[in-house]
Amino acid sequence: MTGKAGILHLHLGDGARGLELVREALATSELPARVFNPTHVNRRRALFDEALALARHGCVIDFTAFPVADGEDAYSAPEALTRYLDSDAPAGNVTVSSDAGGCLPCFDADGRVCRLDVGSAGALLASLRELLARGVPLARALSAYTANPARLLRLPGKGVIAPGADADLVALDAAGAPHTVMVRGQIHVRDGVAAKRGSFETAAADQPARPAAARRSAVPGPERRAHRRPRPRR
Repeated sequence: MTGKAGILHLHLGDGARGLELVREALATSELPARVFNPTHVNRRRALFDEALALARHGCVIDFTAFPVADGEDAYSAPEALTRYLDSDAPAGNVTVSSDAGGCLPCFDADGRVCRLDVGSAGALLASLRELLARGVPLARALSAYTANPARLLRLPGKGVIAPGADADLVALDAAGAPHTVMVRGQIHVRDGVAAKRGSFETAAADQPARPAAARRSAVPGPERRAHRRPRPRR
């Protein structure tokens, strides 16, 4: 009734059961395969194989663009998408996403969180450039980033270049780097330079930078103390 997609977006971990519960739900319920959208399925190679089988049965699976070290039991997003496109799975049942802007905990050798990182906003484009460097034609690779997620989420004005669509476009140079970005027909980036800013970005750009000492003294003493860790009561 709302026109929105009713999907179950599943963030997969490293558990040994993999996609077992999804297979069980498909076998014992009337839920259609298109409802299940497992992501991070390239984090283990065996999990990739399980996801590939689900894609053949109608699930839309998602590869995440994250760095993969040499010898790691995982596939990078470009490697996973290349393998997927070379298989007999439907080309429309795969998407590529990233953790851009997300909080990424980093762990030490004992499995304890040692620091927090932030997902790179350039991860998707970097993965697309790697695909092009591998010789994958842009027309073959692009749907996993554009038309397929738009179809999955039932966003008819997205993911395509057509009359009446939203005109969300990214123009790439010969090296695969973005030089122009258009959102709903308005240019936001031209020749690699921001041409349109958001409300907060504009306000920040118009404000003169204050010295560090001034920034520290901007909060009165009592408020500064309030931000400290409270002492336990005796």
